[in-house]
Amino acid sequence: MKVTTAASIALLFLGLASAGIARADQANYPEIVTPSTQSRAEVVQALRVAQSQGLVVAGEQSDYPASQAEGRALSRAQVLNELKQARSAGLLTVGDGAQYPGVL
Repeated sequence: MKVTTAASIALLFLGLASAGIARADQANYPEIVTPSTQSRAEVVQALRVAQSQGLVVAGEQSDYPASQAEGRALSRAQVLNELKQARSAGLLTVGDGAQYPGVL
């Protein structure tokens, strides 16, 4: 019994492997080549200009999407007043109280 099970598993693996190899031949996507219109020196110069203007940030230091302040900042009293209004209107939930879909 063990021999037939092992043989069946081996044949199954061989069948799956051959199917994978046959399918690999079908995945020939066309290679798209876009010739550059700029020289290496021009690209390096454009990069340096962009870096000097602050348009290029390396690593995880980028703030994506860039946050932009809109108008004046609110005072602490104004923020607390907005919070109070949101609580009274039922727009604020804290913790696991907000379940979706709502449980009746």
